[in-house]
Amino acid sequence: MLGLNKKYKKIKQEDCVAVFEGYLDEKETVEAEANAVLKLQSAVSLPGFRQGKVPPQMIRQQFPSMVKEEALDIAARSILNAVLSQEKIYPVVPPKISDVSYEPGKKISLKLTLETNPKFEPQKYEKIKVTKKIKKVSDEDVDNYIKGIREYNAYLKSVPQDCAVSSSHYVIVDYEMFENGVKAENGDVKGEIIDMSAPQGIAGMSQALLGAKKGETKEFETEFDGKKIKFLVKVNEIKEKVIPEIDDNFLASAGVKTKEELRENVRKILQNEADINSEREVIKQIEDSLIKDNKIPLPPTVVEQEIAELFEIFKKRANVQEPEKLNIKDYDSSLRPIAERNLRITYLLHNIAKKENITAGDEEFKKEMEKALSSLKTQEEKDKAAEMFENRKDYVIASIVENKTFEFIKSKAEIKEENA
Repeated sequence: MLGLNKKYKKIKQEDCVAVFEGYLDEKETVEAEANAVLKLQSAVSLPGFRQGKVPPQMIRQQFPSMVKEEALDIAARSILNAVLSQEKIYPVVPPKISDVSYEPGKKISLKLTLETNPKFEPQKYEKIKVTKKIKKVSDEDVDNYIKGIREYNAYLKSVPQDCAVSSSHYVIVDYEMFENGVKAENGDVKGEIIDMSAPQGIAGMSQALLGAKKGETKEFETEFDGKKIKFLVKVNEIKEKVIPEIDDNFLASAGVKTKEELRENVRKILQNEADINSEREVIKQIEDSLIKDNKIPLPPTVVEQEIAELFEIFKKRANVQEPEKLNIKDYDSSLRPIAERNLRITYLLHNIAKKENITAGDEEFKKEMEKALSSLKTQEEKDKAAEMFENRKDYVIASIVENKTFEFIKSKAEIKEENA
């Protein structure tokens, strides 16, 4: 490798991005070209010469573009190594090379753009003021939850034959549409369910059906799509909504035997949800405070990578038929703030952990792996999970350190409890 005596200069530093301009003088350029030829000599072949035995001059004559490419690669690596060793810079993404100038046998110059992690001293991470909302589940909350379960399990039941349509019924109808006495295009609709208690998309439909009986046909006119349309509506079925009572069957489906047990289970569920939401709000307040008091620049490419990862997660979870057709640019404005927040919190926790000497070792890694394996049933599943943990050991340990660091910050916070 070429030995450079700091033949570069920093021409720009903006947040996490540094730009360097470096060059090789005549002697170093000639050396880079010679090394390029030597490297190519072991790979190329020509008629009459065995591989590795082609004369250097012939390589220069027959493969000038390859010599140039290899020489530029050697130059870039040499300049990069000089920058990294002398500036103590640690890029987080591959460097970008630009403005390349090559004068064979005379000079090579180029620019290197490097992105690094932000350097900062974490501030104000102790005694963060937090308000924790404490919610105690009430009897009314329990009642409303059980009511919601009953509503969810409601079903439609046919009314007696001579029963007329009321405002609480569900009516299954067929209808035809006519404009100026002529049936409209797509004017036949079959099996439409009309909820008589809800607003209708067709004005006058509910009023026309009120009082009708099964098998009857009703006629009315109304404005529809800007046109005057006549509707002929036939009543096929009249149904009523049945909300199940809290009987033995209902209790059995909920996995309990008594109403008291049902209420107690519901109370536990709701209280657990309330506690989780309260804890989430505490976490958010701490994160908001950390971000507000620590203005951290971010490496642009790392932000783009985080956005891409979030987009892939979104595509997997999105309820769309062709997620591959989604364009990341359409979601940039919503994903970018999330990506930047995630990265800022990660950098903050990393730097606080370093400052406070918070670490994690093999024992904690082992406990985390055992915890994950305990939920798996077969040995094959456990073996695969254990292999995955081992392959991602650094990531798992980093996650453990992040969690420990956040718990440290939380333990130092000034948390004031209030009733929700």
